[in-house]
Amino acid sequence: MPHTPAWYPGKPESALTDEADTVEVLAIDPDKAVILKTTVICPYCGFRKEETMAQEACVHFYSCTHCGKVLKPIYGDCCVFCSYATDICPNEQRRALREAGDSIRRYVGGLREKIEGGG
Repeated sequence: MPHTPAWYPGKPESALTDEADTVEVLAIDPDKAVILKTTVICPYCGFRKEETMAQEACVHFYSCTHCGKVLKPIYGDCCVFCSYATDICPNEQRRALREAGDSIRRYVGGLREKIEGGG
C-alpha cells in the first residue's frame, strides 16, 4: 500500500487504498487538507521563519524579522505566502483542490456515461 501523503492530516495510512483515493477524498472536502503552518524564506537574507497563515485573508506585506526588508508578492501571486513560503496560502490551496475535485467529477461522470451508454 502506498504511503499516505504527509499533507493529509489525521488520516491513518491504512484508511486509503491508493493515491487516487487520497486525491478524491481531499477534493471532496478541501478544508480537511488545508495546511496552515508554513515557512517563509526571505529572498534577501535567506532567513527562515515558521508562520501560521490566516485562513481567509491574503497577506500582502511581510517584514523579515532578521533583515527588516518588507516582502511583497511577486507579480501574479496573490500574497506573500504564495511567493516566498514553502506552502501556498489556504485560499489558493482550496482553489487547487476544488479544481481537482471538479476534474475528478467530470472524469467519473464521463466514465459513468460510457458504462451506461454501453460503449
